[in-house]
Amino acid sequence: MAYTTDKGAVKMTGAPAGRGSSVAPAGRMPTGVSGLDDLIDGGLPSGAITVVIGGAGTGKTTFALQLLATDSDAQPGILVAFEECADRLIANTSGFVWGGDALPRSVHVIDAQLSQSVENGGEFDLVGFLAVLHAKAKKIGAQRVVFDGIDVLLDCLGNAALARRELFRLRDWVYQSGLTAILTAKAADAHAAPQAEYAFLQFLADCVVTLHHRTVGGRALRFLQVSKYRGAAHSANEIALAITRMGLEVAANTAGERCFTVSNERVSTGVPRLDAMLSGGYHRGSSVLITGAPGTAKTSLAAAFAEAAAIRGERTVYVSFDEAPQQIVRNAASIGVQLASHVASGMLRIHSLRARSESPEAHIARIRALLDEEGTRNLVIDPLSAMTQAGSETEAEDAAIQLFDLAKGAGVTVVSTSLLGNLTPFLEHLRFRVSTIADTWMHVSYEIRAGERNRSLTVVKSRGTAHSNQVRELILSEAGIALADVYSVDGEVLMGTLRWEKENNARRLREAAHQSAVLRQRKAELALSGIRSQLDALTREQSIQEEELSQLRAETTLEVEHRTGEDLELLQRRHADDAVSGPPLDTHGGSST
Repeated sequence: MAYTTDKGAVKMTGAPAGRGSSVAPAGRMPTGVSGLDDLIDGGLPSGAITVVIGGAGTGKTTFALQLLATDSDAQPGILVAFEECADRLIANTSGFVWGGDALPRSVHVIDAQLSQSVENGGEFDLVGFLAVLHAKAKKIGAQRVVFDGIDVLLDCLGNAALARRELFRLRDWVYQSGLTAILTAKAADAHAAPQAEYAFLQFLADCVVTLHHRTVGGRALRFLQVSKYRGAAHSANEIALAITRMGLEVAANTAGERCFTVSNERVSTGVPRLDAMLSGGYHRGSSVLITGAPGTAKTSLAAAFAEAAAIRGERTVYVSFDEAPQQIVRNAASIGVQLASHVASGMLRIHSLRARSESPEAHIARIRALLDEEGTRNLVIDPLSAMTQAGSETEAEDAAIQLFDLAKGAGVTVVSTSLLGNLTPFLEHLRFRVSTIADTWMHVSYEIRAGERNRSLTVVKSRGTAHSNQVRELILSEAGIALADVYSVDGEVLMGTLRWEKENNARRLREAAHQSAVLRQRKAELALSGIRSQLDALTREQSIQEEELSQLRAETTLEVEHRTGEDLELLQRRHADDAVSGPPLDTHGGSST
């Protein structure tokens, strides 16, 4: 194994207790516990004493070993085990990525279990042991030392005054040596208070970390609290704690300024008409919340987003609570969302978690590990509200906020669903207040009328972008997901059969009006045609009459001209000379004058 152990290194002497300088140097020592350093100003105090108190199974020894094993500077560290043998202690770390054979050689474990002769030998002190420990630390260049199970050692003294004396000796030794010391001790009750005779441990230490392990609603939950930290700002609230393959992890939501890189880039929702409602889709790196009652198509919308992301060539992690990946793929295919090929290519990774199997913090730790995988651009959580089954609503809310913060920090777009237990249309009340931190919130609900149930979608909010305020009918079919045009009658949006009946009635009325108009048009055309026929007949009659009149006028003119010619010819015949030279003569022999 990579670690090193020293056995039988504890030798007690009867030398009197000494006093030395009690000025602890400044500085911070990273803990290696994800999220904790952000809460305690960068780490535990260097060159000082930190006491870790907790009951059985709260993670005291794990905390100490993780601190030594994950030191970013790989500085040598020593763990003094008073309660458990070194080999067994190391073997118990094999479940962590940094433990077992992977434990760095810089971690030195000293087996300091007390023998029966020491326990029964009466009064002793730590002078000899600390001298040996100091020489060991100097030899290997150790900067930190862990006393695991210090209460076991103090119990052997059998006297509170003697125990206090040796602890003061230990404190002075730490300050004089410049080492950073971590002392672990068992708690006397569920409140993580040390045994009464060792209560002064908390006053002696520069930093006190308490670990809690309690059952809430049948579920085991762990918490961490930094109840004391001299000379440094820190959060004294209880913080949810999880033990994972990475070791201890805390759901840390710091009070500091939240600062993320934002983008104006849009990513498709997977539903074209929904993209239009959101002016082009979701913002890259934003957090999206889809709420609704069971069966309102929350998962369908999440699956459509995952498919669109995979088509764009972006790696997407889909975390489903209590539903198997195969079932998600099959169900999505029934509405035209094809995920199987993307799962096979590795572009889409679907992970199924049991909501009640772990605490919200443990779930967040697993999701964090997935986000840390290279190339992850999108995350789907379906449903986020399942984490309330694993803990209280406050814990679930804290975990959700941490998840959104983690995703934003990594530039990952998050689409999460949340289940509502009330079927009242457009009820927008969540069991935990995640909607306030989501960038985009969409609500899907049921409209139950005329003996049928129809789905509707509305965009409650979408920060930083114009978005539609319409209530749209959401339709699922083999062809995919569609949003129908809004159909409103007398100020009421109609959906489903009611809309179909109203549209059919309106269509029939339009058709009847059209047929009536066509009939009236035909009648008018026929009447006009008759009038035109009559006009044509009259025009022809007029033409005939005009032609006849013209002919009569011509004949009359010819007749007059003919008669005039005949008269002249007659006169010429009778009085040719008179007709030419002068007026006609009286036929009775006299002049006409």
